[in-house]
Amino acid sequence: MWAYWLLFLLPAGIAFSPIRGDKYVQQLTWAMVGLLGILLIGLRYKVGGDWMPYIEYLQEAHMAVQVGGLEEIIAGSSLVNGSLYIFLNWVAIRLGFGMDMGIYFVNLFCAVIFVTGLIRFCQKQPMPWLALAVAVPYLVCVVAMGYTRQATALGFLLWGLSILKAGNEHKFIGLVFLGSLFHISLVVTLPLVMFAREKILWWFYPFIGCFFIGLYFWVTTLGLLDLYETVLEFYIGSHSAGGEIRAYMNALPVFVALFFRAKIKAISFDYKIIKWMAIAALISIPMLSVSTTLIDRFALYLIPLQIALWPRIIAVQRTMVMRSAFASMIIVYYSLVLFVFFNFGLHSSWWVPYQMWPFTSETIYPLLSPM
Repeated sequence: MWAYWLLFLLPAGIAFSPIRGDKYVQQLTWAMVGLLGILLIGLRYKVGGDWMPYIEYLQEAHMAVQVGGLEEIIAGSSLVNGSLYIFLNWVAIRLGFGMDMGIYFVNLFCAVIFVTGLIRFCQKQPMPWLALAVAVPYLVCVVAMGYTRQATALGFLLWGLSILKAGNEHKFIGLVFLGSLFHISLVVTLPLVMFAREKILWWFYPFIGCFFIGLYFWVTTLGLLDLYETVLEFYIGSHSAGGEIRAYMNALPVFVALFFRAKIKAISFDYKIIKWMAIAALISIPMLSVSTTLIDRFALYLIPLQIALWPRIIAVQRTMVMRSAFASMIIVYYSLVLFVFFNFGLHSSWWVPYQMWPFTSETIYPLLSPM
């Protein structure tokens, strides 16, 4: 578990460090920590719950290159699979990485997007390094190292949220669109664009309505409606063991922030966006009775609330003693999250032990030779 604790303790230690360098030193520190995150996420080996399904994506790309080309793999893809992720696997094979190295090319590419979005979002918070420490135990260690497509989509979302303001709506929409090509579920975050301005412009309502109507007809035309209905029925009928925990983790900072609402509003340029995400987090609690799995998947896109609210709760405290006390409690809380998941989590064996290329020599697919 050394990699997970290293990723957590680095930003936590920097957040409490009294030493503050100049702008160049700070940028260099962010770059080094970001590079470490990219390498640990991108070069992981047999880590995460979806490791084998992602190997199957690469195998399909390998077979498609042998029997056809790009048309072959796109023809067999769907919005559910993530067309841009599939294309990335095809590129890895075409570039000659083969089955042994292709997964690392894909994971590194996705890790760059995720880490870039995460760092840009953290740097917008009052206490950037503490924000990054908050993100590590679940968002980085569990999501980014376990669910590559969702993590890449989240990277685009975080990037979009970091620039979402009046006049930048088109950039946010573009980033969400790119993220949806990795995981289509990201489109549920598009309505956030309406809250970039103090007053919602009249044309936003018909725009959002037309978008979802167009998306519906697009899915229907492609013949995917029945498939999505099947997926939705599966989510509603299944149970996610960690769904409740993740929903409550998103809601906890919202409950605490209610005591400091006015002060948080005064320091938040994106208060309206955060407010509606907070409302969604609170609504997700009673919705757990409908489907824990569905809420679990939706809760992924509300994790930015934790990154945004905890630093602001600390920042609005009146005294240094109170700020230090809140920061210490939050670091202890997330260290417990990290410890409990990797020691007692139901599926922690998929993440432990952490393995990394090139320190493992086992061949992923010995029967398939590199292209």
